[in-house]
Amino acid sequence: MKEILQISNLEKVYSNGSFVKKAVDNISFSVNTGEIFGLLGPNGAGKTSIIKCICGLLDYEGGDVLVNGYSMKSKRRKGLKYISAVLEGNRNIYWRMTVDENLDFFSGINGMSRSSIKDRKEYLLQQFQLQEQRNQVVNKLSRGMKQKVAIAISLITNKDIVLLDEPTLGLDVAMSHEMRKLLRSVAKEEGKTILLSTHDMNVVEETCDRLVIINEGQIIAKDTVSNLKTVFNNDIYQISYIGVINNSLMSGMEKIVVKLEIKEGEDHSKMIIHLHEATELFRIFEMIKEAPIKLISIDRVTKNLEGIFLDLLKEAGTHEVF
Repeated sequence: MKEILQISNLEKVYSNGSFVKKAVDNISFSVNTGEIFGLLGPNGAGKTSIIKCICGLLDYEGGDVLVNGYSMKSKRRKGLKYISAVLEGNRNIYWRMTVDENLDFFSGINGMSRSSIKDRKEYLLQQFQLQEQRNQVVNKLSRGMKQKVAIAISLITNKDIVLLDEPTLGLDVAMSHEMRKLLRSVAKEEGKTILLSTHDMNVVEETCDRLVIINEGQIIAKDTVSNLKTVFNNDIYQISYIGVINNSLMSGMEKIVVKLEIKEGEDHSKMIIHLHEATELFRIFEMIKEAPIKLISIDRVTKNLEGIFLDLLKEAGTHEVF
Protein backbone atom coordinates (compact mmCIF):
# COMPACT_ATOMS: atom_id res chain seq x y z
CA MET A 1 0.00 0.00 0.00
CA LYS A 2 1.31 3.45 -0.95
CA GLU A 3 2.54 5.81 1.77
CA ILE A 4 0.85 9.05 0.75
CA LEU A 5 2.05 10.97 3.82
CA GLN A 6 5.53 10.66 5.32
CA ILE A 7 6.75 12.52 8.40
CA SER A 8 10.47 12.06 9.01
CA ASN A 9 12.35 13.31 12.10
CA LEU A 10 10.05 16.34 12.32
CA GLU A 11 11.04 19.08 14.76
CA LYS A 12 9.13 22.26 15.61
CA VAL A 13 10.53 24.81 18.06
CA TYR A 14 8.71 27.84 19.48
CA SER A 15 10.86 30.63 20.90
CA ASN A 16 10.20 34.04 22.40
CA GLY A 17 13.22 35.74 23.83
CA SER A 18 14.72 33.43 26.44
CA PHE A 19 11.73 31.06 26.25
CA VAL A 20 12.35 28.05 23.99
CA LYS A 21 10.03 25.06 23.68
CA LYS A 22 10.46 22.08 21.38
CA ALA A 23 6.83 21.24 20.66
CA VAL A 24 7.62 18.47 18.17
CA ASP A 25 10.72 16.41 18.93
CA ASN A 26 12.03 14.06 16.22
CA ILE A 27 8.62 12.66 15.19
CA SER A 28 8.45 10.05 12.42
CA PHE A 29 5.48 8.12 11.02
CA SER A 30 3.79 7.42 7.70
CA VAL A 31 0.16 7.19 6.61
CA ASN A 32 -1.09 4.88 3.85
CA THR A 33 -3.58 5.72 1.13
CA GLY A 34 -7.17 5.11 2.29
CA GLU A 35 -6.19 4.79 5.95
CA ILE A 36 -7.68 6.51 9.00
CA PHE A 37 -4.69 7.39 11.19
CA GLY A 38 -4.96 8.80 14.71
CA LEU A 39 -2.82 11.28 16.65
CA LEU A 40 -3.55 10.79 20.34
CA GLY A 41 -2.09 12.71 23.26
CA PRO A 42 -2.78 15.08 26.16
CA ASN A 43 -3.12 18.84 25.85
CA GLY A 44 0.15 20.41 24.73
CA ALA A 45 1.54 17.13 23.41
CA GLY A 46 2.21 18.62 19.96
CA LYS A 47 -0.69 17.17 17.93
CA THR A 48 -1.95 20.44 16.47
CA SER A 49 1.60 21.62 15.73
CA ILE A 50 2.19 18.43 13.72
CA ILE A 51 -1.00 18.90 11.72
CA LYS A 52 -0.17 22.56 11.02
CA CYS A 53 3.30 21.54 9.82
CA ILE A 54 1.74 18.94 7.53
CA CYS A 55 -0.67 21.41 5.90
CA GLY A 56 1.97 24.14 5.56
CA LEU A 57 0.70 26.58 8.17
CA LEU A 58 3.88 26.26 10.23
CA ASP A 59 7.50 26.15 9.16
CA TYR A 60 9.56 23.50 10.90
CA GLU A 61 13.15 23.52 12.07
CA GLY A 62 14.11 19.89 11.42
CA GLY A 63 13.13 16.85 9.41
CA ASP A 64 10.58 16.94 6.63
CA VAL A 65 6.97 16.29 5.66
CA LEU A 66 6.32 14.64 2.31
CA VAL A 67 2.83 14.82 0.84
CA ASN A 68 2.56 12.38 -2.06
CA GLY A 69 6.32 12.78 -2.42
CA TYR A 70 6.38 16.59 -2.26
CA SER A 71 8.27 18.32 0.56
CA MET A 72 6.15 20.84 2.48
CA LYS A 73 9.36 22.80 3.05
CA SER A 74 10.49 23.18 -0.57
CA LYS A 75 7.40 22.28 -2.66
CA ARG A 76 4.53 23.40 -0.46
CA ARG A 77 2.18 24.44 -3.27
CA LYS A 78 2.40 21.07 -4.95
CA GLY A 79 1.83 19.29 -1.64
CA LEU A 80 -1.22 21.41 -0.83
CA LYS A 81 -2.97 20.12 -3.95
CA TYR A 82 -3.53 16.88 -2.07
CA ILE A 83 -4.59 18.27 1.34
CA SER A 84 -7.73 19.72 2.90
CA ALA A 85 -8.12 20.38 6.61
CA VAL A 86 -10.53 21.14 9.42
CA LEU A 87 -8.50 22.84 12.16
CA GLU A 88 -9.49 23.34 15.80
CA GLY A 89 -13.12 22.42 15.56
CA ASN A 90 -15.01 24.11 12.72
CA ARG A 91 -13.09 27.31 11.98
CA ASN A 92 -12.93 26.67 8.23
CA ILE A 93 -16.49 27.96 7.70
CA TYR A 94 -18.05 31.39 7.36
CA TRP A 95 -20.88 31.55 9.87
CA ARG A 96 -22.73 34.38 8.08
CA MET A 97 -23.02 32.36 4.87
CA THR A 98 -25.48 29.55 4.24
CA VAL A 99 -24.34 25.94 3.99
CA ASP A 100 -24.72 26.10 0.21
CA GLU A 101 -22.77 29.36 -0.04
CA ASN A 102 -19.92 27.96 2.05
CA LEU A 103 -19.57 24.95 -0.23
CA ASP A 104 -19.60 27.18 -3.33
CA PHE A 105 -17.12 29.65 -1.82
CA PHE A 106 -14.48 27.14 -0.70
CA SER A 107 -14.63 25.19 -3.94
CA GLY A 108 -14.38 28.50 -5.83
CA ILE A 109 -11.17 29.62 -4.11
CA ASN A 110 -9.74 26.24 -5.14
CA GLY A 111 -10.45 27.07 -8.77
CA MET A 112 -13.61 25.00 -9.17
CA SER A 113 -16.78 26.32 -10.82
CA ARG A 114 -20.29 25.84 -9.47
CA SER A 115 -21.20 23.63 -12.40
CA SER A 116 -18.18 21.36 -11.85
CA ILE A 117 -19.08 20.69 -8.20
CA LYS A 118 -22.85 20.42 -8.66
CA ASP A 119 -23.07 16.63 -8.45
CA ARG A 120 -20.48 16.33 -5.67
CA LYS A 121 -22.19 19.03 -3.62
CA GLU A 122 -25.51 17.21 -3.82
CA TYR A 123 -23.78 13.97 -2.87
CA LEU A 124 -22.16 15.55 0.22
CA LEU A 125 -25.37 17.28 1.32
CA GLN A 126 -27.10 13.91 1.17
CA GLN A 127 -24.22 12.02 2.79
CA PHE A 128 -24.08 14.43 5.73
CA GLN A 129 -27.87 14.83 5.91
CA LEU A 130 -27.69 18.57 5.29
CA GLN A 131 -30.29 18.89 2.51
CA GLU A 132 -32.84 20.62 4.74
CA GLN A 133 -30.19 23.00 6.13
CA ARG A 134 -28.55 23.93 2.82
CA ASN A 135 -30.11 27.42 2.73
CA GLN A 136 -29.71 28.16 6.43
CA VAL A 137 -27.07 30.55 7.74
CA VAL A 138 -24.40 28.43 9.43
CA ASN A 139 -24.42 30.54 12.60
CA LYS A 140 -27.95 29.30 13.33
CA LEU A 141 -27.02 25.63 13.16
CA SER A 142 -26.22 23.39 16.12
CA ARG A 143 -22.59 22.63 16.93
CA GLY A 144 -22.90 19.16 15.48
CA MET A 145 -24.37 20.51 12.23
CA LYS A 146 -21.56 23.09 12.00
CA GLN A 147 -19.03 20.29 12.35
CA LYS A 148 -20.75 18.38 9.56
CA VAL A 149 -20.58 21.47 7.33
CA ALA A 150 -16.88 21.93 8.11
CA ILE A 151 -16.05 18.34 7.13
CA ALA A 152 -18.25 18.54 4.01
CA ILE A 153 -16.28 21.67 2.99
CA SER A 154 -13.02 19.76 3.45
CA LEU A 155 -14.35 17.10 1.05
CA ILE A 156 -15.92 19.31 -1.62
CA THR A 157 -12.61 19.75 -3.49
CA ASN A 158 -12.14 15.96 -3.52
CA LYS A 159 -8.53 16.02 -2.33
CA ASP A 160 -6.82 12.80 -1.32
CA ILE A 161 -5.86 13.67 2.28
CA VAL A 162 -8.16 15.12 4.95
CA LEU A 163 -6.65 16.48 8.18
CA LEU A 164 -9.10 16.71 11.09
CA ASP A 165 -8.16 18.43 14.35
CA GLU A 166 -10.59 17.40 17.13
CA PRO A 167 -13.50 16.50 14.79
CA THR A 168 -15.84 15.52 17.67
CA LEU A 169 -14.93 18.30 20.10
CA GLY A 170 -17.99 19.49 22.02
CA LEU A 171 -20.41 17.07 20.37
CA ASP A 172 -22.96 15.11 22.37
CA VAL A 173 -22.82 11.31 22.48
CA ALA A 174 -25.31 10.76 19.64
CA MET A 175 -23.66 13.27 17.31
CA SER A 176 -20.18 11.95 18.14
CA HIS A 177 -21.34 8.44 17.21
CA GLU A 178 -22.80 9.74 13.95
CA MET A 179 -19.54 11.56 13.16
CA ARG A 180 -17.54 8.36 13.67
CA LYS A 181 -19.87 6.57 11.26
CA LEU A 182 -19.41 9.33 8.68
CA LEU A 183 -15.61 9.21 8.93
CA ARG A 184 -15.58 5.44 8.36
CA SER A 185 -17.91 5.89 5.39
CA VAL A 186 -15.74 8.61 3.82
CA ALA A 187 -12.59 6.52 4.13
CA LYS A 188 -14.20 3.33 2.81
CA GLU A 189 -16.44 4.65 0.03
CA GLU A 190 -14.21 7.44 -1.27
CA GLY A 191 -10.79 6.02 -0.47
CA LYS A 192 -9.79 9.16 1.41
CA THR A 193 -6.78 9.21 3.68
CA ILE A 194 -7.79 10.72 7.03
CA LEU A 195 -5.38 11.94 9.69
CA LEU A 196 -7.16 13.02 12.86
CA SER A 197 -6.09 14.31 16.23
CA THR A 198 -8.47 13.84 19.11
CA HIS A 199 -9.02 13.42 22.84
CA ASP A 200 -11.98 11.15 22.15
CA MET A 201 -10.82 7.58 22.76
CA ASN A 202 -13.98 6.17 21.18
CA VAL A 203 -13.21 7.97 17.92
CA VAL A 204 -9.74 6.42 17.74
CA GLU A 205 -10.85 2.98 18.91
CA GLU A 206 -13.81 2.75 16.51
CA THR A 207 -12.44 4.49 13.40
CA CYS A 208 -8.62 4.41 13.25
CA ASP A 209 -6.56 1.68 11.60
CA ARG A 210 -3.31 2.82 13.23
CA LEU A 211 -2.26 5.53 15.65
CA VAL A 212 0.63 7.22 17.38
CA ILE A 213 0.44 8.33 20.99
CA ILE A 214 2.39 11.54 21.62
CA ASN A 215 3.58 13.01 24.88
CA GLU A 216 5.64 16.18 25.27
CA GLY A 217 6.44 16.25 21.56
CA GLN A 218 7.66 12.65 21.36
CA ILE A 219 6.09 9.38 20.23
CA ILE A 220 5.60 6.95 23.10
CA ALA A 221 3.62 4.33 21.15
CA LYS A 222 3.00 3.57 17.47
CA ASP A 223 1.00 0.60 16.22
CA THR A 224 -2.38 -0.59 15.03
CA VAL A 225 -5.21 -0.10 17.53
CA SER A 226 -5.80 -3.87 17.69
CA ASN A 227 -2.11 -4.64 18.34
CA LEU A 228 -1.88 -2.09 21.14
CA LYS A 229 -4.93 -3.59 22.81
CA THR A 230 -3.51 -7.10 22.44
CA VAL A 231 -0.09 -6.19 23.84
CA PHE A 232 -1.40 -4.27 26.83
CA ASN A 233 -4.13 -6.77 27.67
CA ASN A 234 -1.84 -9.78 27.92
CA ASP A 235 -2.42 -11.83 31.05
CA ILE A 236 -3.87 -9.35 33.53
CA TYR A 237 -6.11 -10.84 36.24
CA GLN A 238 -8.22 -9.47 39.08
CA ILE A 239 -8.39 -11.74 42.12
CA SER A 240 -11.11 -11.01 44.70
CA TYR A 241 -10.56 -12.46 48.18
CA ILE A 242 -11.40 -12.21 51.89
CA GLY A 243 -8.60 -11.99 54.44
CA VAL A 244 -5.13 -10.51 54.69
CA ILE A 245 -2.21 -11.37 52.43
CA ASN A 246 0.67 -12.38 54.67
CA ASN A 247 4.35 -11.68 54.04
CA SER A 248 5.01 -15.18 52.74
CA LEU A 249 2.33 -14.95 50.02
CA MET A 250 3.35 -11.41 49.10
CA SER A 251 7.00 -12.38 48.79
CA GLY A 252 6.17 -15.41 46.67
CA MET A 253 3.91 -13.53 44.27
CA GLU A 254 6.38 -10.67 43.82
CA LYS A 255 8.87 -13.19 42.44
CA ILE A 256 6.40 -14.24 39.73
CA VAL A 257 4.31 -11.25 38.71
CA VAL A 258 5.34 -8.33 36.52
CA LYS A 259 3.14 -5.95 38.50
CA LEU A 260 0.94 -6.31 41.58
CA GLU A 261 -1.75 -3.91 42.82
CA ILE A 262 -3.84 -4.43 45.98
CA LYS A 263 -7.13 -2.64 46.64
CA GLU A 264 -8.50 -3.27 50.11
CA GLY A 265 -12.26 -3.04 50.77
CA GLU A 266 -14.64 -3.44 53.70
CA ASP A 267 -16.25 -6.72 52.58
CA HIS A 268 -13.43 -8.08 50.44
CA SER A 269 -10.21 -7.01 48.78
CA LYS A 270 -8.89 -7.23 45.25
CA MET A 271 -5.47 -7.69 43.77
CA ILE A 272 -4.63 -7.09 40.14
CA ILE A 273 -1.71 -9.10 38.84
CA HIS A 274 0.20 -8.73 35.57
CA LEU A 275 1.86 -11.97 34.44
CA HIS A 276 4.49 -12.78 31.82
CA GLU A 277 2.27 -15.62 30.62
CA ALA A 278 -1.04 -17.19 31.63
CA THR A 279 0.52 -20.46 32.85
CA GLU A 280 2.02 -18.56 35.79
CA LEU A 281 -1.51 -18.19 37.16
CA PHE A 282 -1.38 -21.84 38.30
CA ARG A 283 1.62 -21.07 40.50
CA ILE A 284 -0.38 -18.21 42.04
CA PHE A 285 -3.26 -20.66 42.74
CA GLU A 286 -0.94 -23.00 44.63
CA MET A 287 0.34 -20.16 46.80
CA ILE A 288 -3.18 -18.94 47.59
CA LYS A 289 -4.18 -22.46 48.74
CA GLU A 290 -1.52 -22.29 51.44
CA ALA A 291 -2.41 -18.75 52.53
CA PRO A 292 -4.98 -17.64 55.16
CA ILE A 293 -7.31 -16.03 52.63
CA LYS A 294 -10.59 -17.10 51.02
CA LEU A 295 -10.73 -16.87 47.24
CA ILE A 296 -13.95 -15.33 45.85
CA SER A 297 -13.30 -14.98 42.13
CA ILE A 298 -10.68 -14.60 39.42
CA ASP A 299 -11.44 -12.48 36.36
CA ARG A 300 -9.46 -11.64 33.24
CA VAL A 301 -8.98 -7.86 32.92
CA THR A 302 -9.43 -6.30 29.49
CA LYS A 303 -8.39 -2.70 29.03
CA ASN A 304 -9.91 -0.40 26.47
CA LEU A 305 -7.83 2.15 24.57
CA GLU A 306 -8.39 4.79 27.23
CA GLY A 307 -6.86 2.56 29.90
CA ILE A 308 -3.87 1.80 27.67
CA PHE A 309 -3.47 5.52 26.90
CA LEU A 310 -3.44 6.45 30.59
CA ASP A 311 -0.95 3.68 31.42
CA LEU A 312 1.42 4.88 28.72
CA LEU A 313 1.23 8.45 29.96
CA LYS A 314 1.95 7.31 33.51
CA GLU A 315 5.00 5.43 32.30
CA ALA A 316 6.12 8.55 30.44
CA GLY A 317 5.74 10.62 33.60
CA THR A 318 2.66 12.64 32.66
CA HIS A 319 0.17 13.04 35.50
CA GLU A 320 -2.20 15.69 34.13
CA VAL A 321 -3.85 14.21 31.07
CA PHE A 322 -6.63 16.59 30.07
